[in-house]
Amino acid sequence: MNTSTDPGKKERRTIVGVIIAALAASVCCVGPLVLLGLGVGGAWVGNLTALEPLRPYLMTLTLGVLGYAFYKIYRPKAEVCEPGSYCANPKSDKINKVTLWISTLFVLGLLATPYIAEELVANENAETDRLIEQMARLKQITLDVPGMNCPACPFTVQKSLKKLDGVVSAKATLEDKKAVVIYNPSQVSLEQMIEATTNAGYPSTKE
Repeated sequence: MNTSTDPGKKERRTIVGVIIAALAASVCCVGPLVLLGLGVGGAWVGNLTALEPLRPYLMTLTLGVLGYAFYKIYRPKAEVCEPGSYCANPKSDKINKVTLWISTLFVLGLLATPYIAEELVANENAETDRLIEQMARLKQITLDVPGMNCPACPFTVQKSLKKLDGVVSAKATLEDKKAVVIYNPSQVSLEQMIEATTNAGYPSTKE
């Protein structure tokens, strides 16, 4: 029996070809990401990105091979299966179809990965820009809190300040009886901070 001409086995090789083409199309973007996740690095990793200009062509090849695989598996079978061959097994056609659909999902996922990563980067960059803009508006102020006389006092003062919307950080020290506050003046005022420490039992004033 010549297995090289077995239609069922040729269809399986076509599916493998689809996956290989998809891997080639996505390796320039997915490769460095996967290697980074595995802790693998080095200047040589940059060689993978050299395939980026070829990605549109590799994607076209992948989709072409995928379409050919569907044609091969779903077209009416003209070949005659030899007794005992893979395609003569009644389950072989179903196995090939299930394998093709699973492979299709895998392939489409690989092809979509660069675009998903691009969207994630855009979202992260937007968040970074928002944080930078927010930090540019922050101010620092020092409050005198003379009533701090115990080791737990700074903790209480810090908590009272941090509860305020717009207070990014607050650091109170017992040694100099002061509280250094970083805050957004568009969200919280000096009066509100003084009121917060006063309500906690520690009246304060601006240094």
